[in-house]
Amino acid sequence: MNFDMTYRNIRATSALKDRAERRFKKVSKHLREPIDAHVVLRVEKHRHMAEVTVASSGNVFKAHEESEDMYTTIDGLMSKLERVVRRHRERKIDRSQAGSGDASDGFSTLVDESEEIEA
Repeated sequence: MNFDMTYRNIRATSALKDRAERRFKKVSKHLREPIDAHVVLRVEKHRHMAEVTVASSGNVFKAHEESEDMYTTIDGLMSKLERVVRRHRERKIDRSQAGSGDASDGFSTLVDESEEIEA
C-alpha cells in the first residue's frame, strides 16, 4: 500500500497524517492490492478541503470534502470514499452473481419427455 499526502497552505503535522492513515485503513480492507492513495489537504480562507484519489487493481476512486475543521473534513472524506468503494464492490458482486445460471433469472429449460421417446 502506497499512501502519500500533500499539504497546501497548511502546516504538516503528524496528527493529521495519523488521522488520515487510520481512517484510510478502514477503507483499504474493501480494496485489492496494490493500492495507491494520494490525499491532498488544503486551506483557503476559512475552508478546509481534502481530496483523495485511490487506484486499486485497475479502478480509480475519487472523493472531495470541505468543512470548517480539518479533522472533520478528513473524517467526512474517508466516509465518502468508503461509501463509494463499498458500493462499487457490492455492484461487482451482484453482477458476478447475476449470471450464475440458476432458475431465478426467469428462464428455465423444459424438456418434454414424450417428444424424446417418440423420436
